[in-house]
Amino acid sequence: MDFSKRVKWPQAKVSRVEQGKRSVTLSELLALSRAFGCSVHELFRELEPGSAASREHLAEQPTLSPGFYAASENEGVMVAQLARYGVHFLGSGSRPALVALAVDETVLAALRFTHDPRVFEALPALLLKHAADVDWTKLGSAAYCLGLQNRLGMVLAVMLKLKDSVKDVDARVWATVQNLHDSLAEKKLDREEVVGIRPKSDAALNFLRGRTPDWLRFWHGLAAADMDSFKRHLSR
Repeated sequence: MDFSKRVKWPQAKVSRVEQGKRSVTLSELLALSRAFGCSVHELFRELEPGSAASREHLAEQPTLSPGFYAASENEGVMVAQLARYGVHFLGSGSRPALVALAVDETVLAALRFTHDPRVFEALPALLLKHAADVDWTKLGSAAYCLGLQNRLGMVLAVMLKLKDSVKDVDARVWATVQNLHDSLAEKKLDREEVVGIRPKSDAALNFLRGRTPDWLRFWHGLAAADMDSFKRHLSR
């Protein structure tokens, strides 16, 4: 009750979070850190994970830069970071990036904006092109911390589907991607992720579910995924 009052959450919400039935959003984490007078990183470090699986995956809490939090909260800032890595969208303008984010933090920020299918389509090629610069351990552990493991798993699944279409990628990179994909699958969230705008009617949702391939449905993802759209980013 004291915790509920301090963070201004209903007790039912606190119970669902404690039981692992509800994830915590980034904005809620920021509110928690303000309530306890610490950074998000310090909050994670002080909390005792609730299960052996959590301790295994979150043994080392990743440190995320202030620039990451800015990009994850503002789509324009995120798009500017993607542009630094050669990802450009028509009509997105040429807003300069004020800080330079690492590729893994850029991908993590972009995962929060999968309501734009163009963002999701660009991420597999982005990771493949810059695989040597990715901190894969940080990428995976941060995805858990932020409740983005399903979305990252969707991106990794696309990468593995593109394996036959990509040249000059070290075998160790493919092994790393496969291992991270399988690790995320062990603790994927039981919630539906929609790439694009979520349909408002049950009929439209069922239609989209029928067009969703099995590899994406595995991650509780909904989208009419077109592999040619992902391949186009490989040649840019």
